[in-house]
Amino acid sequence: MAVQGIHYDLDALFPKEPDFYQDEEICMKDYEYLKRLYPREVRLIASILEEYLDRYEYEGSPMYAQYPDAVTIYRMAEDIFEKLAMEGSDREIEQIKNMLQMMVCQEMYVRRRRHDKFCRKFQKRLYGGQRVR
Repeated sequence: MAVQGIHYDLDALFPKEPDFYQDEEICMKDYEYLKRLYPREVRLIASILEEYLDRYEYEGSPMYAQYPDAVTIYRMAEDIFEKLAMEGSDREIEQIKNMLQMMVCQEMYVRRRRHDKFCRKFQKRLYGGQRVR
């Protein structure tokens, strides 16, 4: 009686490298859809915030620091609030500023994630999977 070896489907065990661009595109479409569900005033604020953060899309930006500091995020939110030129009671203004800080953090997270994925993918293709320092 001959013992036959077990056949493993290696493609199922070790799937091909995921397509990061396709995954990122799906995630970004979902993110954009959910942002369209924001209330009208918040959508306006989000568009101003996005334009503002576009200026920080460069290598070495405080947005891409390993640990962005709270002061930077606070200043970004303050700058955006000044562009909005909103008025209201002290409590309302404080709530808007808090919302802006939260929105800055959220948008920075999305951009940092996209930047990290792109850089890792680019380095892997450029240097053949070798780690670059």
